[in-house]
Amino acid sequence: MSSKIALSVAGSDSGAGAGIQSDLKTFSALGVYGCTAVTAITAQNTQEVSSIFKISPEIIKKQIQSIITDIPPDSIKIGMVYSKQVIRIIYQLLEGYKTPIVVDPILAAGSGAKLLLDNAFESFISELIPISTLITPNLMEAEKLTGIKIKSKSNAVEAAKIIKKFGAKNVIIKGGHFSEKSVTDILLTSDGRSIEISNSRINVKETHGSGCNFSSAATAFLARGFSLNAASKLANQYVHNALKNTSRVGKGLVVTNPLSKIYNDASRYNILQELQHVIDEIHTLNNFGRLIPETQSNIVFALPDAKDISDVAGVKGRIIKFGNMARSASIVEFGASKHVASAVLAYMTIDCIIKSALNIKYDEKLLYVCRSLFEISDYDRSKEPKNIKKKEGMTIIWGIKNALVKNPKAEVIYHNGDVGKEPMIIIFGRDPNEVIKKIKKILKNY
Repeated sequence: MSSKIALSVAGSDSGAGAGIQSDLKTFSALGVYGCTAVTAITAQNTQEVSSIFKISPEIIKKQIQSIITDIPPDSIKIGMVYSKQVIRIIYQLLEGYKTPIVVDPILAAGSGAKLLLDNAFESFISELIPISTLITPNLMEAEKLTGIKIKSKSNAVEAAKIIKKFGAKNVIIKGGHFSEKSVTDILLTSDGRSIEISNSRINVKETHGSGCNFSSAATAFLARGFSLNAASKLANQYVHNALKNTSRVGKGLVVTNPLSKIYNDASRYNILQELQHVIDEIHTLNNFGRLIPETQSNIVFALPDAKDISDVAGVKGRIIKFGNMARSASIVEFGASKHVASAVLAYMTIDCIIKSALNIKYDEKLLYVCRSLFEISDYDRSKEPKNIKKKEGMTIIWGIKNALVKNPKAEVIYHNGDVGKEPMIIIFGRDPNEVIKKIKKILKNY
């Protein structure tokens, strides 16, 4: 199956929050192969654009030609063009081109630096807008293009109609703050329909890159064959999700991170898959039921950057006895364990490599076997400070940390219980496979 291809004709952002770097991230996130033609090289970060190096129009021309002759794009995005000479080259190459073209009016950076020269503004209107399938100005850019102050939805529609008269087939004006609870994009289609695309407002101030995310997302969806209406709605949702995953990577504007959700989803999927594989193995282990305590067992696996139990997967309802065998009571999901998950989270504050654990019952023979096989440590719940005991969920965290002070290499940590608390042994490992290998060794010697 051949890949869908998108071409970004835009400037380079050394901070990678916008420009071609951002476009490539979005194309990749949406399953599209991205190509580039660099129009300018900027030295910028989240605070400022400190310098702009112009690429010669001839090199820009050769970049675009090299792509369209060998890797013909299914859609094209035009971002920062900077000068009227660059605009002229792009117009000459792409005027009449049948592939959908998305034009993102890059007039200035969030820090205020000009990214389109004053003498290029009229060329932008007369040459680039007419070749656009979709133009994607935000409120300020739409105001600059039309001279209309946009305070309402009707103002936005009026501005979109003016931009459409410049020659754009479709216009979407982004980021209308016409309500306290929502943000609305106004799409004016080629057949004259006005469509509102709204999403709940996210409590994020000005960001760096969200405009590029939107236009490159629309470009990607058009490359994949979606209708313009669908591409606009999907791009809106994509940016809404990206704004939930902003990153503080510098001292200035926060940066949208279009790949973070994909990374998080992939990480969670891999955690669940690996944990389920080991649970399936537990179901086949003879005598595993002999290890299960009265309060039942659970095996957990944490994300590498886990912060709380919602980042730790376990068995919902725990692992229960089934004769001398064991069965999981329900599905594997994040947040399913409290106690064993808390133990792993506590261990990770000392050694982040250890991300998995399983609790088994305490008896002297099991303890003897564990001592003979592994590094071991313990903590005494009766010595737990009263201020710790009063705080829900803090006992295990306090205990694991104290045990690791005694032996930082502990693979097994146990306690002798307390009033109303069953004594317990917890087996730790880098992942569930390592934990289950230790359990097999225990069963072999128990």
